[in-house]
Amino acid sequence: MNSYKLLDKKGELKIFLNNDFFRGMLVNVRIVLFTLLLAVLCITGCKTISSNTINIESDDYYRNIKTLAVMRFDDERMQGEKVKGIFVKVIKNPDAGGMLADMMTNELSGWGKIRVLRRSEVKDRVRTCGAKESELVEFKDYAAVRRILKVDAVVIGKIYKFGLVNMPVYERGHVSFTAECIDTKNGKILWSIEANESASYNDEIELATKVIKELIEKLEKEVE
Repeated sequence: MNSYKLLDKKGELKIFLNNDFFRGMLVNVRIVLFTLLLAVLCITGCKTISSNTINIESDDYYRNIKTLAVMRFDDERMQGEKVKGIFVKVIKNPDAGGMLADMMTNELSGWGKIRVLRRSEVKDRVRTCGAKESELVEFKDYAAVRRILKVDAVVIGKIYKFGLVNMPVYERGHVSFTAECIDTKNGKILWSIEANESASYNDEIELATKVIKELIEKLEKEVE
């Protein structure tokens, strides 16, 4: 075993230490640093971050729009995102586009003044015509959407974040997306929303449900 001897100027032995002592000190330092790191992550990560906006582009919404459909949200960008970090594990929802489309449909259906097609109706009509929802959204073929779905307006959305972040001491949901309501007759944007919110101890589904509900309620008040 290696030992360390510290001698004074007279050559007298003052301190005797061995490797076990230094190993113990090193372990204690690492424990303290790791504890501090977890504390910082908890303090900074437990805050709710919210940045949600609504834009009303046209006042003709209720006057000209009687029927509406919500298309499956585009989640391609989110699915291709790489996970980064050592202590952070990101869990992504495999059907984020379908789930947000369902949530949006449910909330818009509560307005009452506009008939909103059920998601099952949208899928059936698109399938019957031999078309693909993703292609109608990608190519913004609103004339085809109007012909196939027989609706006055359509909601097109894109997802940037929709998942759960697992960290050492807490979980954090993160939802980020945009949505536009478009007149299928002329391609004019009627309204649009942008959502970017994250909160600790909320999963992405719970968080998205809350965000969409709040945005649609606010939108309804502004367009009336």
